[in-house]
Amino acid sequence: MSQATTRRDDLRGALYMLLAAATLVVGMTLIKQATQDIPDAVAVFFRHVLAAACFAPMLWRNGRALLRTERPAGHALRSACGYAGFLAFVYAVGRMPLAEAMALAFTQPLWSALLARAVFGEQLGARRAGAIVLGFAGAMLVLKPSVAPLLPALAALLNAVLSSVAMMTVKQLSATEPPERIAMFFMIVATLLSVPPAALTWVTPAPALWPLLAAIGVLAWMGQVCLSRGYALGSFSAMAAMDFTRLPMAVALGWLVFGESPDPAAIAGMVAIMIAAAVVVLLPGRRP
Repeated sequence: MSQATTRRDDLRGALYMLLAAATLVVGMTLIKQATQDIPDAVAVFFRHVLAAACFAPMLWRNGRALLRTERPAGHALRSACGYAGFLAFVYAVGRMPLAEAMALAFTQPLWSALLARAVFGEQLGARRAGAIVLGFAGAMLVLKPSVAPLLPALAALLNAVLSSVAMMTVKQLSATEPPERIAMFFMIVATLLSVPPAALTWVTPAPALWPLLAAIGVLAWMGQVCLSRGYALGSFSAMAAMDFTRLPMAVALGWLVFGESPDPAAIAGMVAIMIAAAVVVLLPGRRP
């Protein structure tokens, strides 16, 4: 592949990644708004149901072949961790500034590096190990454990840990499973998992809230589609770097919509997390 073609594919992929970042951040902003009127679990239920509905045409075209798998346990683990992590993130977003919750979610690559060391035996190396220390120091600046309520921040970190397990499982599944099947199983299983928590806390949304919930589902579907297309088109390192645009978008929307302004310590922590995550993502681990 020529350098010009690679550059063109990276540019097209970057546009998809920017659109993915925008749809995912706007979607979380709408969820933060929705959870002021309905419980977290109910909002998550509608998000998964409506996003799954957007995948219906793909299922109609491909039929049972899309759902035929010999690895149901792997799909179940990926879906359970993905659902639980997202529910924890929604809890965090509803109770702390959007940008700070997003920053703590970006510790995911740091947890993934530690999991890769424990599960796959990957060597961290001095730079990656230093980046992990820097990233968790940044998390402490965002957490501000001496002055801030810890439970929402810990929920955001729990999301990062569970997302790391989910992504590690996706890596294992992708050796034999097409990405469409992985995404479809996630939507179906996560929808089923979301039913009991939603039923226990059920509040019927007011009619004025339905357009907001519909937008949340569509944005979730668009975000997943754009992410997959971006990574399919561009080089991994370039696309992973583009994903970090979600954080400044979250800062901007948190300020515009909710009047949230991160303090200097939180901003310093966000910068440290972004630098650390970028180093971990762009410097691959080494097998022993």
